[in-house]
Amino acid sequence: MMHMMDVGEKAQTMRQAEAEAVIRGEPEVLRALWEGRLPKGDARAAAQLAGILAAKRTPELLPMCHPIRLDKVEIRATIEEGSIRIRAIARAHDRTGVEMEALTAAAVAALTFYDWAKSSDPTIEFTVRLLRKSGGKSGNWENPAVSTHAEEVPSKTVLPDGVRVGILTVSDRASRGVYPDRSGDLIQQWLTQAGASVCERALVSDERSRVEAELVRIIDAHRPDLVLTTGGTGLSPRDCTPEATRAVVEREATGIVEWLRQRSAHGNSRAYLSRATAGIRGRTLVINLPGSPRAVQEHLDALRDMLPHAIEMVRGMGHPEGEKEHG
Repeated sequence: MMHMMDVGEKAQTMRQAEAEAVIRGEPEVLRALWEGRLPKGDARAAAQLAGILAAKRTPELLPMCHPIRLDKVEIRATIEEGSIRIRAIARAHDRTGVEMEALTAAAVAALTFYDWAKSSDPTIEFTVRLLRKSGGKSGNWENPAVSTHAEEVPSKTVLPDGVRVGILTVSDRASRGVYPDRSGDLIQQWLTQAGASVCERALVSDERSRVEAELVRIIDAHRPDLVLTTGGTGLSPRDCTPEATRAVVEREATGIVEWLRQRSAHGNSRAYLSRATAGIRGRTLVINLPGSPRAVQEHLDALRDMLPHAIEMVRGMGHPEGEKEHG
């Protein structure tokens, strides 16, 4: 007996998946395909459009797939010697994952390339695989066969050149060694993959004076572009990170955390219990993130498109020269 899985009790969270299709064939034909010199014309644009349309229609093609409200579908392609590599990224806030949407997008994009080139090289073939996924109860997963070298991960956020970041974890139990600082590890890994350098990483207990002192020390000593805090943003009597942040920053930027709360709140009203804030001290942007690794990943995903521009603005790009810096 066949049936569609019941996902009604699952929480709506940020889901993302990345799939890859690799097309192999005669190098001369693939180069002509890539450059649009085959009879049908521009294969790259057609493959990109076909992949996006296919992701949107995945439930119509695969009988047990749930209809998903896709937030984003992105198709990227690169050419190598003897192959064309396609990356498809699908993202949604929903109750189930977007792996099939990403895989379908990659497969149909590859089929479009094949259709353009089959008359010139009937031996062309391609393979499709899932690279990584995030969100939901199972959290993050990455294909163990996939290289994580920077140029092999085009779906990651790319921050402006030379970005330096401080990380501050606020947690009584982590500071006592009760459990490891998994959220700090996750932030550092994400920043490294995005091309940033971590100039300072600190861990303090939930004491306002200590949080304030660490924020001031990190910012004034290193002048980073960004400081990300994790933990201490809830309703517990000892949660003090927002108050400490407001005491340190010179200008608040609350729209950032309003966006993060909104993106996390689909089907999860607890997101609005966060008291997180954001602000600017000198030329440093400070953003409060939650404490749990799962929530941190959701917030980092939500910052993916916003953060590069925010850093450039705080650096003063597009503003008059001589803007006051923190002394």
